[in-house]
Amino acid sequence: MEIETPIALHDADMLSVVFEELLQDYQTSRDSAVAEGILTRLIFTYDLGVRDPVLLKMLTVPFLRQRLSGTQ
Repeated sequence: MEIETPIALHDADMLSVVFEELLQDYQTSRDSAVAEGILTRLIFTYDLGVRDPVLLKMLTVPFLRQRLSGTQ
């Protein structure tokens, strides 16, 4: 089931900043499969109600480490 939650403009800006930071931290390009996974995880976590940028970033990191190590 897909969750459809409107994203407030200030939240979209915040998600963009978190996304860009994660791309830089893990030296990943925007057009990679890893970047798509990062964005998916960010939006999923946002839809769960997490609005804190630090917490969003922390909750994405375990996913990203799994992805980069090749385990899932």
